[in-house]
Amino acid sequence: MSEERSSRQRTAAAMRHTADELEQAEGVMHHSAQTMPDQATGRRLHDLANQVTETATDIARRADNLPPGSPGEDNVSG
Repeated sequence: MSEERSSRQRTAAAMRHTADELEQAEGVMHHSAQTMPDQATGRRLHDLANQVTETATDIARRADNLPPGSPGEDNVSG
């Protein structure tokens, strides 16, 4: 049982790390968008950065709500 919990914890930690990395990339993207000479390109980059934020938030939420028997674990009954 503790091996399953440990696997879930490692999976959740990896997911949170990914979400954190995406948030950092989002910040860089917003900064880059502000420096774009072409406003349309800057707007598109801001929009893309916002999508990255949504993805990061979703990943973090899923990490917090991993069910028992999450991916990476064998669910063999018997």
